[in-house]
Amino acid sequence: MITKALQWCLGALFVPVAMGYSFAFYEQLIGIQEIRAANLSFLLGVTAYLAFHAWVSVPARAYVFGHEITHAAATWLSGGQVKGFKAGAKKGSVTTDRVTALIALAPYLVPVYSILWAFLYGVAGLFWSVGPWLPWFCFGLGATLAFHLTFTVNVLKEKQPDLEVAGPLLSLGLILWANVTLVVGVMSLLIPQVRFGYYLTDGCHHTRALYQAVFIQLFIR
Repeated sequence: MITKALQWCLGALFVPVAMGYSFAFYEQLIGIQEIRAANLSFLLGVTAYLAFHAWVSVPARAYVFGHEITHAAATWLSGGQVKGFKAGAKKGSVTTDRVTALIALAPYLVPVYSILWAFLYGVAGLFWSVGPWLPWFCFGLGATLAFHLTFTVNVLKEKQPDLEVAGPLLSLGLILWANVTLVVGVMSLLIPQVRFGYYLTDGCHHTRALYQAVFIQLFIR
């Protein structure tokens, strides 16, 4: 009972953070004034995946495998052991010797296929000149990021046991904040008008203003 209450309290305290950085994300979006070649390739990748997902096929097996492998990777990075791994067309599971909030939420926070795509591009750059392939890299980055965000939203519509580890409210807040920050980070590498440092600063200012507004409403008025 005490654990549940603490989770909800932490979740409530984190809501202004998620909202503040969402406002900062919006401000970065409205500051975009021009679309360049790399930006266009990225947006085309996003559009292409969304169209594929909506009208061609839903790659559920690929998502389930990536979801479970991210649980496993988070376990290894936490110093734990993976004792069982299953990934099917509709569902999968990972058996570990420990369960933490990081392990439980990792698939919702980390776009594993975007990281793999960037890793492959970086490795290829060690052996070949990959500059001419930059538009295709941006296209793949947009497609894999859209894949991650689309499935994250879809699976969160259902009851997920993963969210119970840190509590639903705190988990959803962390997922929103992490994914918004991820999108801004990627966009800042491709679009000059998007400034990641400004996003962090503005998010902090918005969060502080929200905390102050809540404090005034609760304790001063």
